[in-house]
Amino acid sequence: MPVPMPVFTVFSGRTYAPVYVERLQRMLARHLPEPHRLTVLCDAANRPAMASLGQPHRCLEERGLQGFCSKIQLFNPALTGTEPFLYFDITLVVRASLAPLLRAAAAEPAPVIGVRDWNYPTLNSCLMQLRPGDATARVWQAYLEGEDHGTPGPNQNFIFRVLRQHAPGALAFWPEGLVASYRGLRKRARRDDAAAERARQAACVLKFHGRPRPHEVLRPWRHPTQTVLKNPGRPDLWAYLAGDITEHWLLS
Repeated sequence: MPVPMPVFTVFSGRTYAPVYVERLQRMLARHLPEPHRLTVLCDAANRPAMASLGQPHRCLEERGLQGFCSKIQLFNPALTGTEPFLYFDITLVVRASLAPLLRAAAAEPAPVIGVRDWNYPTLNSCLMQLRPGDATARVWQAYLEGEDHGTPGPNQNFIFRVLRQHAPGALAFWPEGLVASYRGLRKRARRDDAAAERARQAACVLKFHGRPRPHEVLRPWRHPTQTVLKNPGRPDLWAYLAGDITEHWLLS
């Protein structure tokens, strides 16, 4: 039997409920065609929830890292090992087969592959492949040594700037369009529904960053500030892409 591909996610803080991890696991089971094993990197407060779900997990190190900043520990080989792995945020909706992503990963030799951010000239770390080695370990070492890279914390900008300084060429990006910003698609749909639909169809993954979150889109009147009031004259956008969320996130 083939060795399952290592896959990680991070569950830290109280922003999201444990069901987000469970739904990610179900979406990967449905859409990731390679045998794989999802392991949750969680803080001590969330470890009981992962144990109750029966979800394989490892405890994040206690280093003052909270929430999304905990993601920097993906670069700690003592925690994630030495085998290449995929990382998925729990705020993703996987809406189609990830086979195109796996093909892109196989063809790209860079140690780190991530999403080119939709709004800024930097890395978006919501979905990455890491091939552990000197370049990835340098990111973790930079954090331990307290390097200042002009960021408010060890977030995705920190990763981007460490790699740019210490390992030029170590970072590559997924082919454009495989991972789509939910908010970006909704904004595009205000101007051009057809273009937004083409972009949606091309995407394997929808990234929910900031608000709304997937469960809020399904109940827009319970969360009007990020749904109804964002597009008061466009009722069709209040529950934008609720069909994808229902089919692939809610019912996976």
